[in-house]
Amino acid sequence: MKIYISVDMEGIAGILLPEQLVKGETLYYEARKLMTREVNVIIEELIKIGVKDIVVKDAHGSGFNFLIEDLHPDALYVMGGLRVDQRFPLLDSSFTGAFLIGYHAKSGTKQAIRDHTISSHSWQSITINGIEIGEIGLDSLLFGLHNVPIMLVTGDDKACKEVKEFLGEDVVTYITKYSLGRHAGIMLPPKRVYKELAEVVKRAIDNSKKCSPFYLNPPYEMVVRYMSTEQVDRLFCDNKRVIRIDGVTVKYKEEDLMQLLSHVL
Repeated sequence: MKIYISVDMEGIAGILLPEQLVKGETLYYEARKLMTREVNVIIEELIKIGVKDIVVKDAHGSGFNFLIEDLHPDALYVMGGLRVDQRFPLLDSSFTGAFLIGYHAKSGTKQAIRDHTISSHSWQSITINGIEIGEIGLDSLLFGLHNVPIMLVTGDDKACKEVKEFLGEDVVTYITKYSLGRHAGIMLPPKRVYKELAEVVKRAIDNSKKCSPFYLNPPYEMVVRYMSTEQVDRLFCDNKRVIRIDGVTVKYKEEDLMQLLSHVL
């Protein structure tokens, strides 16, 4: 059995503030420790279950957030900044499924911790074929291209609710915190989360055959609402494949999903 793990930071247990999420900020090192420990717990449980091949992607910001010396030795780690066509190196159809760990809700979600879609400074919303999606949806689509289903998602309660609405009830979710606002929430102690993840990981593996890859069929139309007119002013809109709808909204039309997502990732 092979499992691919993509790890963001906002939904990791114990993480709440912007000072924890950005390199150079006062609490960033603490967040790196929390992120690394949570991933190590999940890897250890997968190994106990009998999973032989584990690939882990650092999917937050620069892609270089794990504490290298503290990482579990029995997995491979993808780190650094990559474009969409290489977002998940080593991924192919031989993987049983994928885990999305420490994820957050899409931009505009009410009372969600650090809600955003890709960037808090660039996009208000992204809709593909009429479905508004966030990073959970975008990454599910990329895994779906390789026929790999999402089996487990962890994050705050709003992110887990988004998973059920978007991917269905069969995907196992685990709530690491209950959000009260962008920088406020009811936090589960990390040690409690680590203990409970053992059962959660086992449940996700046991439930794997119920999960299906996520697809959207071509042709694709993606509508992006940017933060400012200045951003859109810099774009080349040919009114065929790239169409400006209003001051901050652009529609992209493509037959290929990777080509479509390359406009924003």
